[in-house]
Parts: sequence; C-alpha cells; structure tokens
Amino acid sequence: METTTYTALCERAGRWWTIRIPQVDGLTAQVRNLEQAEMMTRQTIVRALGVPPESVIVEVVPEAPVTVANALEARHAARQALEMAVQATIQALDALAQDGHSFEDAAVMLGLSPAEIAQYGPGAGAVPGDQVRSSGPLEMVKH
Repeated sequence: METTTYTALCERAGRWWTIRIPQVDGLTAQVRNLEQAEMMTRQTIVRALGVPPESVIVEVVPEAPVTVANALEARHAARQALEMAVQATIQALDALAQDGHSFEDAAVMLGLSPAEIAQYGPGAGAVPGDQVRSSGPLEMVKH
C-alpha cells in the first residue's frame, strides 16, 4: 500500500494546540496536548480525504522556543559522538590486542577502568563467569 507523509504543524493557542496540515489546504485540528497530535492529525486526514489510516504517516512538528531546538541539536550531537567513541574504542581494543598489549596497558592507554573495557564484550578482557579480568593479555574484541 502506498503511504503519504503529512506534516502536523502545531502551534500553542492558550491551553490548546492548533494543528495545521499544509499538504491539505484548510485542514486543521486541535488537541489538548502534543501526545494527541499524531493520532488526531491522522484521524482528521482519514476523514477529510477518505483514505485508509495505514496509508497516512504523520510527522508532528511543534512550534518550540529556540532553546528547545538548541537542546535537541546538542542531544543529537552527543548521541552521534558517543556512537563514534564506542566504535573508535572497539577499533583501538582490536589493534591493541593484535599488537599483544596487556589488558592493563590497554586500560591505561584508553583511560578506562577494567570494568569499562569489559563492557565492550567478552573478547575485551572479561572472562565468562568472572567479574572482570584485570591481568593478562588483551584478547580480540568480538563484534
């Protein structure tokens, strides 16, 4: 089934939110809180256009202060940075293991505790059944 994405532009109006759907001229809705916006927009579109509910995808875009947009952007950047840090750490652990470095040396070089290294998987120094292995050679990280 073909789907169409509609935008629900939400603007605060006193205690309510007014929703405007720009893809359908003159189509609006109103909700008490933003949690209801997606469902109400979908229902409004389905009734107005006579299309099946599963053919409608709704993207809710609330009007928000600049500080909210800044916070969302910073949170997104932090998530991306964390993902990059995890991948870089895994690659570093792999390289250190291939070079025969000890578990302790890898921990010192990466500025991580043995418990933190163990979080990267069984091959990163944790032995099944043990809490954390803090001595001996670093093993290959299993992905």
